[in-house]
This record gives sequence, structure tokens and C-alpha cells, in this order.
Amino acid sequence: MEFLTDLWLPILLSALALHISSFIAWVVLPHHFSDKMKIDGEDKVMRLVKELDLAPGNYMFPYGSTKAEQATPEFQAKYNQGPVGCLDVYPKLNMGANLGYTLLYFLATAIVIGYITHVACPPRTDGTDFMKVFRFAGTVGVLTYSSSGILNRIWFKARMITDFVDGIVFGLILGLIFAVLYPYAVAAT
Repeated sequence: MEFLTDLWLPILLSALALHISSFIAWVVLPHHFSDKMKIDGEDKVMRLVKELDLAPGNYMFPYGSTKAEQATPEFQAKYNQGPVGCLDVYPKLNMGANLGYTLLYFLATAIVIGYITHVACPPRTDGTDFMKVFRFAGTVGVLTYSSSGILNRIWFKARMITDFVDGIVFGLILGLIFAVLYPYAVAAT
């Protein structure tokens, strides 16, 4: 747990900086506005979802609950005829809770990235310099933040380029904060 003592400040500042950056990316900058599309007949779809009294959850259509059901000619015909899709029904958003969970996510990832960086770039040792820490922590950060949703989006189509770009920016911000605040070796005089 020595890494927590050494890196508490870059971990906390990274989590806060990424939380603020995420807020700016989603609320202020325009690049996420076109991630989703409006349904023609939105009111009709909303009425139907309300009439069906769907509980919050992730729904797929057509849906086969077993491999055997998915193999039936009826299911295959329904699937081939289409449409095929997913419907996510959310409870009313609790903005405070979601912002808190986002901060916890960034804190947890910064702790793990801090640990990995601490092992790969031992503090207070010769050869551990600004660029080494920045390259290492930044690369792990980019990998973490830019790839976190890709598998889900491969299977359940959604626009992912904006999340990938955000992830690169978030990783570089984290790498920079770690590199600036890292406990480097003090040169002997």
C-alpha cells in the first residue's frame, strides 16, 4: 500500500480532473449531441413504452431466452424479418448519485493506474523521469478510458468515436497529472 502514500495527491487530483473533464465533454462540448438519434414518432413510442409498463431495464427484440428458442423457425423468421434492436428503459435519473458514481469510477481507475505506474516506474529511483511516468500512466489511462465501452458497442451498435476521443483526452490528462506530481529521485549534490 506504499503506492497510496506516494501517490495520494495525483490519484485524487486525477479523479477530480477527469470528473470535471467528463462533465465538460458531456454537458458543454457539442461532440456527444449526435451520439443518439431521435425516433420519428417519438411520442407514439413513449406512449407504447408507458402502456406496456416496462420496468427499467435492457430489452432486446426479438428475444429468445434460451438457445433452443433462438433456434426455432418462428424465432428465426421474426429475427430475419426485423426489426432487430435493443431498448434501454431508465428510471428517472438521480443526477447527484450518478455524478457521485462517476467520481468513484474515476477514483477507482486512478488508484489502479497509480498502482501499476508505481510498480513500473518505481518512485525515487534513477531512470524514473517525467516522460517515463507520463508515457506509462498516460498509455494505461488511454487504454482504460478509450476502450472501456468498445466490446458493448461492437455487439449493441452505438456511436463510439466520441467515447474513444474522450478516453484519449482523459488518459493524457491523467498521465500529465501523474507525471507532474510523481515522487522522483532527488539528485545528490
